[in-house]
Amino acid sequence: MRRFICLLMLLLIMTSTTFAEEKDFVEMDGITYYHGDPGFPVWSMGNRVGAVADLSSAYIVEEDEKWRLIGFLSFPVVLREQGGTERAIPLEDEWRECWFWQKLKTGEFFFNRDGRAGNKVEGEAFARELTAYQMLLEAAEANMR
Repeated sequence: MRRFICLLMLLLIMTSTTFAEEKDFVEMDGITYYHGDPGFPVWSMGNRVGAVADLSSAYIVEEDEKWRLIGFLSFPVVLREQGGTERAIPLEDEWRECWFWQKLKTGEFFFNRDGRAGNKVEGEAFARELTAYQMLLEAAEANMR
């Protein structure tokens, strides 16, 4: 009887890991990545749609004594659950170019609005964007070397 129970438990453990679904988003060190790839952080997440950034595409578009404009490629993901990060439908064929601004004197980030710096990116609500923008800025500086 003991052998039967041990065998049954072993089979249950094996089948539960065999049929486990791969997660579309994996969180590591407080940052959410698309399929756990550190080159693709999730930078925006709404109720139904999110956005994934490509760090390898980040570049400095222009820079003057006050401002720096950073560009990068991103693709949207449609979330299957409202606000959830478990499953998504990637729209990888809909890559788009995105931009954000950095004020050089303070290091603060600003949303791009009609080709100019818009609202400042700040607060808990924009923690994901702030983290991704910092990663994109570092990638842009590295890519420009």
